[in-house]
Amino acid sequence: MRLLSLRDVEARPSDRVFCYSRTRALLLGVAWVAAILALAVRAFETHWNVGYYLTAVLFLFLLLTRRYITARFRTSNWLVRIKDEGVFVQFRSYLNYHLPPEDLTVVFLSFGEIRSARVVHERTKAYSPQGGRSTQTFRYVELELAGDIVPLAKALETEAAEKAPTEKRWYGSTSTLYEDHPVCMKSAPFLRIRWQAVPSAQNFLDLLRPYTTIDNPISLTQDFVHLQSLTRDEQRQLLRELAARGATVTAIYTARRLYGCSLAEAKAMVEGNSQP
Repeated sequence: MRLLSLRDVEARPSDRVFCYSRTRALLLGVAWVAAILALAVRAFETHWNVGYYLTAVLFLFLLLTRRYITARFRTSNWLVRIKDEGVFVQFRSYLNYHLPPEDLTVVFLSFGEIRSARVVHERTKAYSPQGGRSTQTFRYVELELAGDIVPLAKALETEAAEKAPTEKRWYGSTSTLYEDHPVCMKSAPFLRIRWQAVPSAQNFLDLLRPYTTIDNPISLTQDFVHLQSLTRDEQRQLLRELAARGATVTAIYTARRLYGCSLAEAKAMVEGNSQP
């Protein structure tokens, strides 16, 4: 097991690469641009002044969220690479490509260091910011690891605590950090990879099958609604796990319901900077 920076991983034509779908991102971008153009044309033809306002809002939203599309076309957009010597897993989100490239954000696992692998389906129940409750389904690949996992666990903690560097823009200085952590280790020695990549998780397991045991898939339910019976530390830990799944808004909303705190206080608590 070795920790590497992203630039230390050599890309080869023979690599089996699992990345976030570029086709899906392209289709989404084209659909959004088409909607903006259609709205603009309608506003022009019918002299609909509100249509111009809505067009501007949609265009601004596209500018603010364009990284979700453009990041998928960068060479850093990959989650797992399988080479002849083993598996490389990148635990930095592809959205945070602007963070220092020398950081140790990739773990190399030889095939012998993977004792077993399986798919985990997890249903998450949480409050919805729109009111009521919502249920989301996540899919993970869980790897049971052998060897010394302490350096990897520390690297995952360091990545989760990473701060965004300040960047200069035409409108001033700002910092951007996406609370998206696709890899975690909730309980040693099991490494969980949130699988939103293509090809499928089953394809990945089929490639591992000659080298390790592939266990039957399991289904779990995680309840973020009924947290009142837990201690404050347990509640905060679960809310941070919810944010790490990419549901930061839901985690902040749930924190406000639990503690009656302000938006800023809930945000700081979910990000681990303070306590309610």
